[in-house]
Amino acid sequence: MRDAVHPPPGPVPSRKPGRAGLREDRLLWALVGAAGLHSGLLVLGQQGLRWPAGLLDLVYLSVVGLAVALSVQVWRTGGPHARPALGALTLALMLYATGDLLWTWLSLFTRNPLFPSVADFFYLAQYLPLVLALLRLSHLSLRRLDATRLVLDAAIVTVVVGLFAWRAGLSTLAADPTLSVPGRVISLAYPLASLAVLGVLLLVASGTGRMQRHVAVFATGLGLIVVGDLVYALLEANGTYSSAHPIDAAWAWALVLLALGGQLAAREHTRDGRGTGDQHSGSRRLMVWLPYGAVMSLAGFVPQLYLSASLMERGIAFGVFAVLILVTLRQGVALADNRRLNAQLLLAQVQLAHDARHDALTGLLNRTGLAEHLRRALGGDAPAPFAVLFVDLDRMKRVNDAHGHEAGDHMLREMARRLSTVAPAGSVVARVGGDEFVLVAPALERASVAILARRVVTAVSVPTTLQSGTAHLTASVGVALYPGDGEHPDELVRAADIAMYGAKVEGRNSWGFYDEGALQAAQQDSRLEAQLRRALAEGGLELHYQPLVDLRSGTTLGFEALLRWRGSPDHPVSAPEMVRVAEERGLIVPLGIWGLRHAAAQASRWRAHGEKWFVTVNISALHFAHEDFLSHVRAALDEHNLTGEALILELTESALLLDLDGSVSDLNVLTSWGVRVALDDFGTGYSSLNYLRCLPVHLVKIDKAFVLSLREDGHAFVKAITVLTHGLNLLVVAEGIEEAWQLDGIGALGVDLGQGFLLGRPQRAPLAGQASDILKSLPESTPVGTSQG
Repeated sequence: MRDAVHPPPGPVPSRKPGRAGLREDRLLWALVGAAGLHSGLLVLGQQGLRWPAGLLDLVYLSVVGLAVALSVQVWRTGGPHARPALGALTLALMLYATGDLLWTWLSLFTRNPLFPSVADFFYLAQYLPLVLALLRLSHLSLRRLDATRLVLDAAIVTVVVGLFAWRAGLSTLAADPTLSVPGRVISLAYPLASLAVLGVLLLVASGTGRMQRHVAVFATGLGLIVVGDLVYALLEANGTYSSAHPIDAAWAWALVLLALGGQLAAREHTRDGRGTGDQHSGSRRLMVWLPYGAVMSLAGFVPQLYLSASLMERGIAFGVFAVLILVTLRQGVALADNRRLNAQLLLAQVQLAHDARHDALTGLLNRTGLAEHLRRALGGDAPAPFAVLFVDLDRMKRVNDAHGHEAGDHMLREMARRLSTVAPAGSVVARVGGDEFVLVAPALERASVAILARRVVTAVSVPTTLQSGTAHLTASVGVALYPGDGEHPDELVRAADIAMYGAKVEGRNSWGFYDEGALQAAQQDSRLEAQLRRALAEGGLELHYQPLVDLRSGTTLGFEALLRWRGSPDHPVSAPEMVRVAEERGLIVPLGIWGLRHAAAQASRWRAHGEKWFVTVNISALHFAHEDFLSHVRAALDEHNLTGEALILELTESALLLDLDGSVSDLNVLTSWGVRVALDDFGTGYSSLNYLRCLPVHLVKIDKAFVLSLREDGHAFVKAITVLTHGLNLLVVAEGIEEAWQLDGIGALGVDLGQGFLLGRPQRAPLAGQASDILKSLPESTPVGTSQG
């Protein structure tokens, strides 16, 4: 039997408490002793010793009786899963014991026992329940195709063995003139039944992989029966069998192994309900090649057939066997090829399993792999504490739009490398979205987690060199802790995500722990997003207009369009808050298109009534980086037959510097259309004069922080910016003028245009035909320098 290792026939240490286990062990020891005595008597008999008549029969009968007693005992105490197989085994042994009692009685009390007799009926009846017991113990379960192949393989080997047995003596037995027809039939029934059992043994050996211990012991007992039956039939056919032949020991030890296999099955099934043997697939090479070897062995018949046949028959026989061998070789080649394909398929399955849990771009775990890792981390009776860090790369879309998706992929791989580098030993890093990562790290103290979060933010913020330039990214990081912030993988990741969103709301490039406040902020932003989507769809937004005044003449030259929310959501929402939510939730581009179209429409109405005012529109960095931004501007102008000089676009320094070359190209296109560009919030970002020199902008808007600090150091900054900007032939606009002294100071420094509450508050635009109404709330146009402070 293949690789199966058979334990010595002896008692197995009982795992069942009480008298039942002890009784089984005693019966097994007695059975082994009786089988050993029987074998010893057979060996000594071969040495010339003679025993009293019937002694061997009685000893053998004791072996049978003890096997039946042990089988009945384990059947009574075995678990429900093992009882069907143990019942079949007990039935088989009882049939065999009945046959052996009848045969012993006939041999002891009749001089010429009949053959065949009623005992043969019981002997032959045992084979079916023995086979059923083997099949129940092995739990053989195969797909239809596999079952068909294994049955055919077993049938091939069985038939070939039968042919050799037929040649070795069964044919002589079938033609024995001293036997009656029933005698011949019964004489052949034993080896034929054994051949059928051999086929089942081969089927089980091929279909179960490495056998469980009790199956291997039981199958070995059946194998001894097969060997004993076939050898006995051949010896009997050749007239060389005599009473007390050593082959008789095979049946005695077969009974021992059958009963021992039943005992092992009962105990292993009692322990875990199904058996504990090794069920994994072992090497099946021998069983796979066995049917081909059996077919090849048929060549042994060639010499006999060749010598006893005519010339024509010899040629036919030679050709038939040649074709048979060639077909077998061809099947062997096909089998080897199938094994190669199966190996490739196994590798592909392993790769698919890996790909299903890993991100193709970075090689990190994906969302599925992360969930599995978290389930393992949370398994067990006392899971170790750990931290979940949700890392979101701020404005990653700008990198894709400015440098291309290939550069964006490089950036993501670089971020994955950095996160893996800063992660402490025992950590896992996963990519769970386009620009989202999760780091799971062992955590003993809250302070150590805080240090790790800061390291992540610092690592991401290091500039990355790309082929098309240098890219700067920041990260918003949220931290959730176990135990404390969740009990399940989804809860922990969601808590870290909410904490990340809170860090993003605080201004990005930061981190924060999860708390209930972060949850409430995320819920509020979700409500605000839904309301903003509804406002966009249903006309709930509007533009208000704040004048930009020439500080030398006091003339209003244009208006800045400012976003306002018509109606009232749950609470007043500022324009910066609306823009932030729009950027975070993917609404900034449709919101920017809406602003462009409505501002262009208002400028067109003004011009239709003779006013040459321009309108300025704030453009988000995300909208400016969008691949269709220029088309959006062109569509807004064309829709209202508006010339470019009526429109000024306000952009921040950071929006233009993300992709400097691309920004210059787009700004040149806008300039060719007559559209002017204002550099907004100048002085708060990079504020490089070199950028002012190379960027085709037309206005520079000084941030209101410098206006508020005019009486401190703001005066020097405004003067420096104004002088240098005028040197580049650009106009300077001051924002946030709310006091008369600020107006005087700004004007004295040579600033060109002013904007602020002192000069005019934002108001709704007038309807068509009422354009001048917007100036009703403005102060009288008084040149700077005459105002009273």
